[in-house]
Amino acid sequence: MPAQRVTIAEVARSAGVSPTTVSHALNGKGVVRAATRAHVLRTAQRLGYLPNSAARNLRSGRTATLGLMLPADDLSGIEYYLQLASAAAQAAFAREHGLLLLPPVGSADELRRFAVDGAIVCDPFASDPRLGAFEALGLPTVAVERDLGRPEEPWWIAADNLKNTRAALDHLEVAGAERVAFVTGDVSWSWLDDSLRAYRRWARERGARPRIATARKTMLERGAAAAAGRLLDGPDPPDAIFTPPDRFAIGVLRAAQERGLRVPDDLMIAAGVDSSQVRLADPPITAIDLYPGATGRAAVDMLLARIEGTPVAAPQILAAGLHLRASTVGTSPFVAASPA
Repeated sequence: MPAQRVTIAEVARSAGVSPTTVSHALNGKGVVRAATRAHVLRTAQRLGYLPNSAARNLRSGRTATLGLMLPADDLSGIEYYLQLASAAAQAAFAREHGLLLLPPVGSADELRRFAVDGAIVCDPFASDPRLGAFEALGLPTVAVERDLGRPEEPWWIAADNLKNTRAALDHLEVAGAERVAFVTGDVSWSWLDDSLRAYRRWARERGARPRIATARKTMLERGAAAAAGRLLDGPDPPDAIFTPPDRFAIGVLRAAQERGLRVPDDLMIAAGVDSSQVRLADPPITAIDLYPGATGRAAVDMLLARIEGTPVAAPQILAAGLHLRASTVGTSPFVAASPA
């Protein structure tokens, strides 16, 4: 049988003082003489007294639990989210906090069922109601990628999507591509918006006609294959396609194979998110590594700073890397930057 927890009353009896004096001595509150405080602390240590964390949290109004909310209906980046969640949990544990995976609720009434001090919200949609629900409860949040509907909100962490997309497009150009196309998704995520804006600017600077197709997010590979097919079946097909989601890149590869195109000889392919799917594809696909572990740790640090009222830089733009693989001719991996 486990030993029974030593109580404040038992410490008080052994030290010959009142429970109130013990409480003040342990918490550093109230007026307690230095000698008495030292005597109480020695007695508590000798008896093996451990503070009741639940009671301590009740007094402070804190739960020592952080929430993590993933996109409601999207599994296209499940590997990315799992790596982010694992790193966030480890970072929270290191700071003596728990991490609770929250369901995709969108109202304050639904959120009241969960006792958290704040939350990390991944990939918010424009004017995402999940962020509004936390705000209504007075709970701080940190978004992984920003909410397009809240441009004034600084509490977010993201990759440099504009820079990363340009790096991938520049690589395709150096590798010999002359007609680079872009496959995006029908969802209001800031990273898709950033990547598309970067592509349009990149094409405009070269006097090139933008080649853009939109895939249905819910169809994943099939949607991307259909979107890529519309580009490839046109009168002036692309010789390279960049698409941000990793699952979309697999769909683009499928569309190329269905048309008998050789990758990378006839069509180069690059993705905006690295994963085992693109690494193990045939051929392996060049991709941007967003370092989800570093993102998860940074999100926990920013959220705890908000909860504790300590200064923290916001927003934060994190490093990423570009891994060159056989889908774009380059076969030796090159990491453009290291994670924070």
